[in-house]
Amino acid sequence: MERRLAAVLVTDVAGYTRLTEAYEFETHARLMQLRRELVDPAISGHRGHIVKRTGDGLIVIFSSVNDAVECAVGMQQAIQREEALRPVDQRIRFRMGINVGDVVVEAEDVYGNGVNVAARLQDLAEPGGLMISGAVREEVGTNLELPTVDLGNLALKNIQTPVRAFRVITNGDPGGPRLVRSSLRRQPSIAVLPFRTLDPDPEQSYFGDGLVEDIVGALAGLKDLLVISRSSTLVYRGREVEVRRVGSDLDVRYVLSGSVRRRGSRLRIAAELADTETGLVQWAQTFSFETEDLFDIQDRIVVEIVGVVAPRVREVEIQQAFLKRPESMDAYDYFLQALALLWRLDESEFSRAGALVQRAIALDDSYATAYALAAEWHGLRIGQGWSPDANADSRESVRLAEAAVARDGSNPWALSLLGHYKSYLFRDYDAALSLFDRATTASPSNSWAWGRSAPTYSYIGDGQSAIERAERALSLSPQDPLAFFYHTSLCVGHYTCGMYEEAAQWGEIAMRESPRYTAAAIPLAAALAALGKVDDSREAARKVLEVNPSFRASVHAARYPYRDAERRTRLEQHLLAAGLPA
Repeated sequence: MERRLAAVLVTDVAGYTRLTEAYEFETHARLMQLRRELVDPAISGHRGHIVKRTGDGLIVIFSSVNDAVECAVGMQQAIQREEALRPVDQRIRFRMGINVGDVVVEAEDVYGNGVNVAARLQDLAEPGGLMISGAVREEVGTNLELPTVDLGNLALKNIQTPVRAFRVITNGDPGGPRLVRSSLRRQPSIAVLPFRTLDPDPEQSYFGDGLVEDIVGALAGLKDLLVISRSSTLVYRGREVEVRRVGSDLDVRYVLSGSVRRRGSRLRIAAELADTETGLVQWAQTFSFETEDLFDIQDRIVVEIVGVVAPRVREVEIQQAFLKRPESMDAYDYFLQALALLWRLDESEFSRAGALVQRAIALDDSYATAYALAAEWHGLRIGQGWSPDANADSRESVRLAEAAVARDGSNPWALSLLGHYKSYLFRDYDAALSLFDRATTASPSNSWAWGRSAPTYSYIGDGQSAIERAERALSLSPQDPLAFFYHTSLCVGHYTCGMYEEAAQWGEIAMRESPRYTAAAIPLAAALAALGKVDDSREAARKVLEVNPSFRASVHAARYPYRDAERRTRLEQHLLAAGLPA
């Protein structure tokens, strides 16, 4: 066993399992040929030593950092030339990562932080790409003539200290493969095709055209969904077209299509959402109405379609993210996984959600929505009673939300979240209301922008406005998996108005949807106690303590952001009556 400073190169074949499943013999034979003719000669020519072969990968150490980088660049360029004439789905492409550091070398293995960092950098490399640490970049200096992209400090899995990383452009293209930071974050995209008019009278087509126009406009108001302009889809009018073809033509992930039929006084509209990668229909629904007021019907259909499509797209994207291998995930995938785990409100998964969203930020520092989710994580940690330092988490919530707004001043999620935490954590109601106005102006169809503003109106004593805003959010996204948040806001709004029966009803709905959400359980317990339903209120209180055993009614009431001290006193009395500890 020997400890020494070395440059470590880690390689792996991208998608090797897929390649061997589809072309087992050919892939294995070609990989062996590439090793014999290109890889092994390049390593020995640069005085490298193969310490370990890991199936389709290698761990190689070099005494010289320059040798390691020259070797990796030479191999990548040679392999790319060799594989260029093969079909894209059959090409062998290596990912490579290089670090320099202390290692422990044995006869057939190598250990140490230097190896671990190189392996994690290799995980992040593009197929055919090379990632190097900041230490390597500094060491090679001007000897490296190829362009590099500084990715900043990345939080690598199981590596305690963030590592500065650079991507080396090995293919001769100054733009490089997928180099722009925004490309590290995918965005779901959709095209709305002209609705087919199943009516012999061509003059009736105006309704289908107007419907599509409004759907496109409403979807375009959702910042996290890229919507292709209607003019780009007019070419498909009156044509039967395969959704995969549309996906290829317009470079979109989803297609919304439909038909309109009128029979007497009845109007029938069918709509479906399809995934262009698989060709599968993700959602389909038929709407039937009497044609008394066509424009009113059109508005109702648009609201229903948009309210269903946006959550369904998010749901499918989350499912796809969880199916991906870690090495193929980008910032958007990490964000989606964090979002799903965050709202399960399981304490162990909650911690993992925090790490995932930090990973998204590390991959794309310009990603405003990831910063907003990180702010949400700290705020929820306070609300659930899991924070070791509520004051520190409060400051971090606002800092991250402000960072999100700084990166995208029209992002409705970032704006509304910053507004919520301004009022919820610091009772800065005026600033909060201004931010909510900006959010709903930027994205009038965004349910989250409306829903997030509802609690603040309760805090300032305007429970009726809180109810109206929560109802607006639900109308915009009636099948939202996060609808329990809006139902909780309805519970708080009715409680604020002294409408305890209605408050309890909405609180029970929210708890059925998310049994561990203490923001719903607490006002539910208070409302039930106010109604004199002792047993029911104590059951709600039990659920609060199950999630947060350290909950104290006096502490919660004192911190609760009601502007009116009398409301805070009444809340404490109701919580005590529910049996919660003083």
